[in-house]
Amino acid sequence: VAVVHQLEVADLVDANGEVVGPGLHHPLPQLRAGKRRAVPRGSPLLHQAEHEMIETGSGKIAVWHLLGARYADPPVLLVHGWEDDTSLWTPLIALLAERGRSVVAFDLPGHGHSEGDRCSLELAAEAMLALDRRFGPFAGAATHSFGGPAITRAMLDGLKLARVVLIAPPVAQARQFERAWRRYDVPEDLISAALALGHDEGRFFDLAAAAPHMQAEALFIHSADDAQCPANEGERAAKAWPGARFWGVDGFGHRALVQDDDIVATVAAWMDSSSALTSR
Repeated sequence: VAVVHQLEVADLVDANGEVVGPGLHHPLPQLRAGKRRAVPRGSPLLHQAEHEMIETGSGKIAVWHLLGARYADPPVLLVHGWEDDTSLWTPLIALLAERGRSVVAFDLPGHGHSEGDRCSLELAAEAMLALDRRFGPFAGAATHSFGGPAITRAMLDGLKLARVVLIAPPVAQARQFERAWRRYDVPEDLISAALALGHDEGRFFDLAAAAPHMQAEALFIHSADDAQCPANEGERAAKAWPGARFWGVDGFGHRALVQDDDIVATVAAWMDSSSALTSR
């Protein structure tokens, strides 16, 4: 245990539970070396959007504001996941544009075109609050993976949303870390000590624990074959979130959900109305 106390819990993993090894000695999960693309990519549909670099405590973040025909309506915020970027949202941006909705998409701190070399739930939440001050209020938000707990953290910190879609969110940060440590054969005594330290210090975020405090209308979408973020944990968070709906699908894994025509169409429609979910 004495050895563990020389480390931060984040020394062992990044935000998706991937082992990065000890020795970082930093209180926030960091991007692993080499994971940022040499040439950052983005959705081609944002080439016509207004581009800005917004100042935050972790450096400037890259943001794109695409005005729709219904420009007087509040925009929709899009939040990608860990080591991803706005290209993820190309199908959804296209459908929201067809509906005349304005969109605000951005690269998380330490990702894509944004500055910095690290990211955490806190830094991501801070970035979203900065975007809210610049472009808000937002009508709603769509998130994928790490973006789900990040926007939940932002709502705890004061971000106001009427609706939010959480696609394949990791729910229990401690469970993500524990699974990753065992996958990489971290000794059991070190795992136990690191988990105890993290819980004692309140370092592990749990989306399901935060869910009862949420006021936004929520839709959770999870694929049964998601090996990275288990669907049963997403359903647990949905049950804890007042009035939330859970839509379980299968065969899409973790990322393909956001590229499927039917799922994307449902998300776009749900931003406008309480349309019934398509049966799969």
